[in-house]
Order: sequence, then structure tokens, then C-alpha cells
Amino acid sequence: MNHVLKHIKAYAFCLFFLAGLPVGCEKDNHNPDAEILLRSLRNDSSPYYELNNSYATRRLASIMYNRADTLHPVERFKLVHISDPHLSAWSIGNHYAHPNNLIESVTFANQRELRINAMVETGDHIGSTNLAAARLSMSAFFHFLYQDNNVPTFSCYGNHDSNITSETKWESDHLFSSELALAVRGHTNHTLHTPEDNKSYYYADVPNPQGGVVRFIALDMLDQPGAEYNTLHYVIFSQEQIDWLGNVALREGMTEGHSVIILTHFPLQRSIWGGMSKATGLSSYLCDGDYVHSWGMIPHIIEAFRTRSPINKTYPNKLHPEREGIRAAFDFSNASGEFICYLGGHAHSFALFDVDAGSSFLPPQKMILCTNQAPSEIGILYNRVQRAENSITSNSFHIYAIDTNEKKVYLTFFGAYIPSDEPDFPEIIEFPYL
Repeated sequence: MNHVLKHIKAYAFCLFFLAGLPVGCEKDNHNPDAEILLRSLRNDSSPYYELNNSYATRRLASIMYNRADTLHPVERFKLVHISDPHLSAWSIGNHYAHPNNLIESVTFANQRELRINAMVETGDHIGSTNLAAARLSMSAFFHFLYQDNNVPTFSCYGNHDSNITSETKWESDHLFSSELALAVRGHTNHTLHTPEDNKSYYYADVPNPQGGVVRFIALDMLDQPGAEYNTLHYVIFSQEQIDWLGNVALREGMTEGHSVIILTHFPLQRSIWGGMSKATGLSSYLCDGDYVHSWGMIPHIIEAFRTRSPINKTYPNKLHPEREGIRAAFDFSNASGEFICYLGGHAHSFALFDVDAGSSFLPPQKMILCTNQAPSEIGILYNRVQRAENSITSNSFHIYAIDTNEKKVYLTFFGAYIPSDEPDFPEIIEFPYL
């Protein structure tokens, strides 16, 4: 009976959204792709979900415990990471009326036997479109992310989530910070510590089965009250957010049992527009964007936190050098807790890389980028994983087992992950974070 009621509820929700479609987004009976776009309403992908679920469950089972003591295995902190779902009216796998891939990830995370401790999504909830459709997609994203979801779940916004669709005069379709903040606070299944009602950045604490707490800090890269900066291409952090990060998120209630994970959509790298600099040969996953203030601002703050050091730096506004920059002035000499890694997306490709923050005596900070969910938004520059709808490659996301005793992260995959030119790509990746 519960199963039947669940599907009635989902169908009613779909009718509500379809009825509210603006002109130009309704189902077009003359469009041969229209039936394909709504194919997910029939849940055609379920056989592929079951196959991917069996593979991913087996992989997770091999890493979810520290078995150094065979008589008393220790459970690790288990985390599901999705990114770039891009709910839209044109995505087959993540059509906003019934986003199969998003639903699959929530279903996977909520399997009781997997004992998942948390789930995160690192931005680009929607595909840029007109304002009415963007609001529908954003509402659908939060609805399906939290529907039947009992796992503590957290998200941060990405560059597409402000719905800036043109280089100039984007205000008419722009989703402003106050509206986005309301969406975050209005849809949650766990306590979020936000500084104010109109802010989208927050921290949240989740108990760690190994003892202590994992603190998720969700940053907001769209942090502007109006629409001055084109946040499709530029990250903007306010002075208020940076002050909150250094004075509150990395301090409030922190103990030596705290372990920190930071959620931020854009890769923390130097920008090289076009993806590759012929002059230097350096590549960057931040291939079509930049930071209004230095990309290194957040890593410098985290490095001061990791090294228990003071920091006193000013980061100029690169687009408006005449304006006052952002100052990071904190003393972490008496700070508590440890930093694990950054989680992000944007490149539509899996990546694990060192964030160069200038430390000479600690291992580099780590950042993990999760691939996009749906093949319709497959990455162009860096993605080497072949994707196809209605197949076992239809979906893709990450699963982590974090060992705060070993100071290591174990990473595995759900769905597509094997590069076409690297058939022996490992199904489990492990790395130390301290």
C-alpha cells in the first residue's frame, strides 16, 4: 500500500508541474523527442538501477569497515556525493517532472543496510532557462532531493543556479540570492547553522560512527545581493561570508573530534580559459570561469586552519581594482578539528587533485570533483567516460568511506566511471588527507 501511495503522490506532483509549464515548455505532440523526454515517468531505467546498485553495493561493502581488527571491525563514515544534476525540460535522465537519476541517488543512499551517514550535492541543480521554468526546476530539485530521504543531506549552489543566461541584461531571468536562500532553508532534513535567513551558506554537523563529528561547510559562490556580477562565469564571495567562514564555521562548537568537509561548486584552481594554456601547458578544471577575488582565498584560510597559524591577507577585486578588497584576518593558533577535503563539480568529470595552498610541511589539500548525473550534460573538455541514456551509464555519482582514524578517504562509484581510454581504471581509489 505504501508503495502505491508513493507512486500516486509522485504522479500527482508531476501533473502539478506539467500543468504549470510556461508556453514553449509544454509537451509538444509534434516533437518526436517529447515522448523520450518524459520516458522517465515510466521508470524505464529501473533494471539499470538494479544492476548499478548491485555493483556499487558490493564496492561499498569492501570499504565501509576498517577491518584491521577482524574481531571488531570499525565502521567508517559513508557519504554519497552527486553533482550537476541540471534538472531541465530537455534532460532525459533528469527531466524536472520526474528526475530519474536524482531519484536513484536518493534511493541508493537510503538503503538501510548501507548505513550511509550523509549525502551531498555540489551545485548546478538546474539547467539555465527562462525564469518560470528555472523556478519549476529548482523547486523540483529540492522536492525530489528530500522526498523519502532520511539521510542528512546538504547542497551548495553552482554557477547555473542563478539562472544567468546571457552576457548582458540578465536581470529578467535571474534567481536572486534571497530567493535561493529561501529554497535552502525551506527544504532540509537536518539542522543547518546559517548566519541569517537571507544567506545560502551554512554549516551542519553529522555524528561520525568512529566517534566525533563530521562538519559540512557549504559555501555560496553566488553571494551578491543583486546581479552585478555574471555568476555564470564568476565566483563572488562577500566579506560577510569570509568573516563567517573564519570566525564561525571553523570555530563555533569545534572540538578535536571534528572533521571538516567543504562543499563548493567551482574547482579551487587558477583559471585558464579554454581549459589548456599552450604557453605553460597547465590544465585547469576551472576552464570557463574565474574568481572575482583570488581562487586561493579559501585555500589560504583553510591552510591557516590546518597549520594552526594566523592569516592576514587582502584579496583585491580583479574586476574592480579601485574597490576595497576582501580581508581574511584570522588567528587559528587555538583552533580545533581537522580538514578532510573539498567536494565540488562543474567540470562534468571525475577529478581528484591537490589544491596548491603553499604549505611546505603538510600534505596538500585535496579536492574531489564529481561527474554530472545525466548524459545530456556530458562534459566536453575533460570527460572521457562514454555515457548513454537507458543504459548502465545513464547515471553516475560517487560514494566515499572516510576513515578518521587512518586519516584516509576511500572512493568508489555508482554507474558510469571507466574512461574510454583507460579500461583498467580502478573501481576503488584511496588517498590520505593528513
